[in-house]
Amino acid sequence: MKLVRAYQRVEVDGKSKNMVLKSYGKDGYNAIVEVQNPFSTASDKNISTITIHNLPESDKNIVEKGCNVRVYFGWISETGEYNTIGLLTQGTVSSVDPSAYASGDKTFVFTISDGSNYDSKKEVKVKTTSKTRVTASQKSLDEAITKYNSQLNAKRKKWRDDNPNANNKQVRAYNKKILNAKNAYAKAKRKSYLKQKEILEKDKKYKKTTKYKPLTFAKNTRGSTIIKKIAKAAGIKIYGMKLAYDHKFMKGYTAKSKPMAAIESIASICKTPVYRSHGKLYIRNYSKNKKSDLYISYDTGLLQEPELQDDSDDGLKHYQVEFLLRRTISGGTIYHLTSETISGWVVAESGEHDTSSDSMTTTCDCVSYSDYKKANAKKTEKAEKADKKAKAKLDADNKKKLKEKQKKRSDKKKK
Repeated sequence: MKLVRAYQRVEVDGKSKNMVLKSYGKDGYNAIVEVQNPFSTASDKNISTITIHNLPESDKNIVEKGCNVRVYFGWISETGEYNTIGLLTQGTVSSVDPSAYASGDKTFVFTISDGSNYDSKKEVKVKTTSKTRVTASQKSLDEAITKYNSQLNAKRKKWRDDNPNANNKQVRAYNKKILNAKNAYAKAKRKSYLKQKEILEKDKKYKKTTKYKPLTFAKNTRGSTIIKKIAKAAGIKIYGMKLAYDHKFMKGYTAKSKPMAAIESIASICKTPVYRSHGKLYIRNYSKNKKSDLYISYDTGLLQEPELQDDSDDGLKHYQVEFLLRRTISGGTIYHLTSETISGWVVAESGEHDTSSDSMTTTCDCVSYSDYKKANAKKTEKAEKADKKAKAKLDADNKKKLKEKQKKRSDKKKK
């Protein structure tokens, strides 16, 4: 069985109607569509570019910002009986460019942002309601009396300034007047306070207070638990999660940032990448992914010798590989590569699917699977040691505080 023809299908869900474009070399299904679909293991969203040639004006109006788009790709046999067709990517239209003309060819270009946009989601806050007994406030009473006394003191000072020639008898008389006013006010306020206190104690009224607080997690909560709860509360769909190291937050955790930022921060502490594959969100240690059934060699579509890259800073050897398009390849895919430069299982870290040429290619940056596993194991081991050290310090500090507290109690009893 030979898969000899490339198949593409673009589906756009417009507001008024939908559009489906197919291209696989048969009459009626030869739309000229070019797709550049990048992929990576980074948390940044991938932006795919779709170019359609000579699209009718009526169909252009279907493509609007925010529309859902799905792109399918695969290889089919001459008879069409066998194929590898499946989803290449999906997302929403993020931009639409004006049509361009060149040598009788009219192109229509738009971009799609892979997957759902979670970056704009606001900080998750939990509604908390508390009920408190309504009582007469002693503090309010004291504050009211103090405020009134201050006003009268200011009034007395002004009187003295306005009457510098007043004799002692006049001064004493005015002071007595001020004092009587203070006492009368305090007496009236205390009487009102006692009456209010009696009524409130009899009626037993309660006041409800509603507050919105950030999601808070108790001491020693695991990173996986925090991520799941934040994602659920924010409506973020995670298609797969497997942390390299499930860090325990010994002091607890409060999610004060936007949910996606909080998830990425926690995943980073857990030494696990956050990435999108075919428009779906994943948080997992891809060194533990299952090996795919994909074998790339010159017999199966390898186009040239892998090229060693010299711009990496992670201590691993990165190779750029180009082969006939395989839609199943995405960030974190483990596949087998056979070439003169490198042979064995490799991990795809980034790359691009490109249908803009006749060859339909996938360009991929990959590293040796065994080397990646070793490097990842070292990171995990380092994180575990750091956590053990931090826990030992925290335990020692808590023990010291407990001893100091016990000593204070003992000293207090002796007195």
